[in-house]
Amino acid sequence: MDEVTYSEILEAEELLEELESWSEEEVGVLPKLYREKAREFRGLTNSGDG
Repeated sequence: MDEVTYSEILEAEELLEELESWSEEEVGVLPKLYREKAREFRGLTNSGDG
């Protein structure tokens, strides 16, 4: 199995933070797979709120 580097973790965190800032309209124009995954991720992060 490949090891994940610290820089890859930082890059992933930055991308996830950017995704969280996108409006539904911005997510809606993504290609289908990306749109579905973006919404799936948002659902996971929102389920921890409250």
